[in-house]
Amino acid sequence: MGAGHGRPRQRNLFEAAAVYVAACAENDVEKSAEAARWVSPEALSFGVNELACRAVIALARERDESPQTVTRTLLGLPPT
Repeated sequence: MGAGHGRPRQRNLFEAAAVYVAACAENDVEKSAEAARWVSPEALSFGVNELACRAVIALARERDESPQTVTRTLLGLPPT
């Protein structure tokens, strides 16, 4: 028998956040609920926040815009 056989695989907060956000974006309520059970609500919140920050930084670099401009655009807010 291999290590961990018969036990569910432990997932980390970043994996949970990635699955949760992708599922929410795809309107997959079952998958987002499943991912939310993998870690504590606090850990999921931290992971989602980290994912959001990394995504905004990547988009800002790709678009050659500031993170503030990108976030306001994504949320449909007027420029400052």
